[in-house]
Amino acid sequence: MLERKIKLEHFKNLIAVAAADGYLNFREREFLSERGEEFGLEAEEIDHLLLDAHQLQYMVPLNQIEREEQLNDAIFMSIIDGEIAETEYQLCLNIADRLGLEKTLVETMVAEVQKIWSK
Repeated sequence: MLERKIKLEHFKNLIAVAAADGYLNFREREFLSERGEEFGLEAEEIDHLLLDAHQLQYMVPLNQIEREEQLNDAIFMSIIDGEIAETEYQLCLNIADRLGLEKTLVETMVAEVQKIWSK
């Protein structure tokens, strides 16, 4: 039960990041659907959460591994449409700060994900 709660919080955080630029495009929705299924969420539950995307607040995970994983997913979600908008980048910096992670980690992760996307 605790694992499901953690995955649900992670998924809600991903939605909050995806909605940071004011809309969810096809690639973002596709990634969210795939990630939601990986987390064991039903399609109806995913759809319901996506409808409330702009109302979700980012929740800080308790353990370090989950913090880094969520930051990585947030960065990936921010770049999934091919570029990272300034609002998305600032949100990633804010997330890192709230997670107790260094700003340089965001810059490193963004560079890594951009390198992967450019291939």
